[in-house]
Amino acid sequence: MTNKRVVDLLLALSGGAIALVGYFYIENEYRWLAVCAGLVLMGVFLVFLVRDGQAGPEPPVRMADGGGGPPAGKVTEVVLLNEEDQPLASWTLYGKTGMVIGRDSGENQVNINLANSTYASTVEVEHAVLNYAAGCWYVEDLSSKNGVSVQKADKRKYKLAPGHPCRLASGDILYIGLVRLMLR
Repeated sequence: MTNKRVVDLLLALSGGAIALVGYFYIENEYRWLAVCAGLVLMGVFLVFLVRDGQAGPEPPVRMADGGGGPPAGKVTEVVLLNEEDQPLASWTLYGKTGMVIGRDSGENQVNINLANSTYASTVEVEHAVLNYAAGCWYVEDLSSKNGVSVQKADKRKYKLAPGHPCRLASGDILYIGLVRLMLR
């Protein structure tokens, strides 16, 4: 329950309490004024409470990308780039909710296999994960030795701390060790 909904509930209960106190303890011409004021207060905040509850809770997401605005574009594909920014392989994100990035060693199974990339030695078996939540894709470092970085559209590069996801947008470049993946 969000803080706003808690406050709305407390104010609605306060309105109900005012109506009860007015009805049972006030014995002059102000009795019905107190009862009506309490009922109106209770009704207004119950409407706010119900209306806010229909939107659903927002998922708590800690941003590591330096901004809290919406992504520049929807991400639908991950593309492996070579030294000259030419695409070597691609993976679609359509219909997926999570993708593990790493090297398939036979004992594990990753969704984005970088075992055949030029810098595969800098990629761990399970290096990073892409997760889809609240209409956006996020990348998270899985405590890798060589780390995960994200280069945003403004050319700023962010090194991720394990356990702190970063929201992604189309055009971002992921550095998985020394391997570059472009999102589009």
